[in-house]
Amino acid sequence: MKHSLPPLSPNYATQKNRAYQESVEVHGKWPVEFQFRPAQGDRRHLLVVFSSVGSKYGFGNALESVKCNILRIRDHFDGGASYYVARNMDFSVTDSIQALIEEYMRRLRVTRDEVTLLGASKGGSAALYYGLKYDYKNIVASTPQYFLGSYSKGHGQLGDAVLGEGQPDENVAVLDSVMKDLLDKDTDLKRNIYVVSSPGDYQYEQEVKHYLPALREYENFNFLFVESPTVRRHDEVVRQALPSILSIVYSLTEGVAPRWGDVRIGNYSADPEEAAEYLAGLRQRDTALATLGRAVFTDGVLELKGHAFLPGESPDGPAEESKRLVLEKGGETWVYPLESTKEIRLYRDYFDEYFCEYEMGGFASRGDLTFTELPQGTYDVSVCITSESEGIERRTRLVSQNAVDRRQACGDSELLFRGGKGGLKLVKRSIVGFDSEGVAFSAEKIEERDRKVHAEGVFFVPGRNADRDAHAFYYLVLQGKNGCHSFPLGVRRNPDAVRPHKHPGDLGNYDSGYFTTGAGGVDVSGLPAGRYTVLVSMSAGGALFTKKAGKITLKKTG
Repeated sequence: MKHSLPPLSPNYATQKNRAYQESVEVHGKWPVEFQFRPAQGDRRHLLVVFSSVGSKYGFGNALESVKCNILRIRDHFDGGASYYVARNMDFSVTDSIQALIEEYMRRLRVTRDEVTLLGASKGGSAALYYGLKYDYKNIVASTPQYFLGSYSKGHGQLGDAVLGEGQPDENVAVLDSVMKDLLDKDTDLKRNIYVVSSPGDYQYEQEVKHYLPALREYENFNFLFVESPTVRRHDEVVRQALPSILSIVYSLTEGVAPRWGDVRIGNYSADPEEAAEYLAGLRQRDTALATLGRAVFTDGVLELKGHAFLPGESPDGPAEESKRLVLEKGGETWVYPLESTKEIRLYRDYFDEYFCEYEMGGFASRGDLTFTELPQGTYDVSVCITSESEGIERRTRLVSQNAVDRRQACGDSELLFRGGKGGLKLVKRSIVGFDSEGVAFSAEKIEERDRKVHAEGVFFVPGRNADRDAHAFYYLVLQGKNGCHSFPLGVRRNPDAVRPHKHPGDLGNYDSGYFTTGAGGVDVSGLPAGRYTVLVSMSAGGALFTKKAGKITLKKTG
């Protein structure tokens, strides 16, 4: 049937997208890179966010719960940073940034009193700079630098980008006076200013302290001093103070300016004897920690990194610990030594009532985890931690906070390292799997030239999407009289080759269900001469499928 209908209109629901949209706009001399996210509901406020050194956009995902409009500006001009103040001593950067902010104020119909400036470290200095220079009322600055020139000088690429080639002292002096000059000239003391610092951050004495006499003259100046043993480095201040910072941002962006004055965040005042007693008791508990941070197969070797230690501390102080990786199957165990590695923030990640350093609480494999001698089977993975001086030896299951799935060809076997929060397992199984009629397979090319095997073709499981490179692992398998040899294959998106193998009515996407050796082929020069059956195996989920692809003959070399 035919009806007279209007053409399709854009769907309003899809147009109201609250995700950050990244863009670049040219204002004055400089293109300004930024992200913008519109408000949720009836909120007209604009939050402008400046980033710290090494951060593309400030505060990462920490602002997800903020409901107002958010404009996050990147400090990237002509390939380098500017401190949001000067690029190669060209201060016109500030005019371009301010023009972008004003443009969004115009679009959103907000006044200067409905704008909040937020930043940490370099971004904190920028929040104060723009608030004072361009007359914004609401400023939230965590750990801002005061002497912009001295801080930039020698600070990696920041120095040359801001101060110019050679970072001359006269330019350092100019940048060092910027914040002082702004504070000296400002006559509007009716601002809401919030500064965050900590005695655990060396920059309190070096930078932040110099702001305080002038800032205390403002009608609503608030100083948040974070006291916690887990704040020992500059970047840890904002993490510890984040709930307080967000509460200020929530209030300001709803039109309410908190008046806190001078406050200390945290009430940590540990009694040394109580702390020692608690940590000694924790040390004696039947518990140990082992978490995986990284697992990767490289050239047939499994590389592991993570955290492993005995919680608590002996009354005699930190004790040396040795660590071993343990694989267990059917009552038998295989043990591999691990290196203890230095970690800098375990005191924060594993804080338990009292501060404990855990400085050597990391571990790393030693480069010998090939498992060639390991019989095929499924192994539970644990870590054994020993403190010889204390007479303590405990073993605990190795876990990962994120799902892990690593696979590798290993001669006649496939190695799988898999698991998550419930524990990890190592599986070693035959590289030759199940020859199923239910898979789609077609060997488009199988040939050998100059001891290089070139292979490619279609291989997917109908009903299991193959729409990305990581949907499966492919292996080239050569079987001969001298044994079974395996090599990893690549994945290539090839819809023209794949789609003819789809069944009618199948709605799945299998466009990346295509294996390939790549243009260079697979080097088999190390294999003995002889006749080989060529197989292709596909490892996906818990299954391993194998199809016969043909035969090749490797001739003697030399």
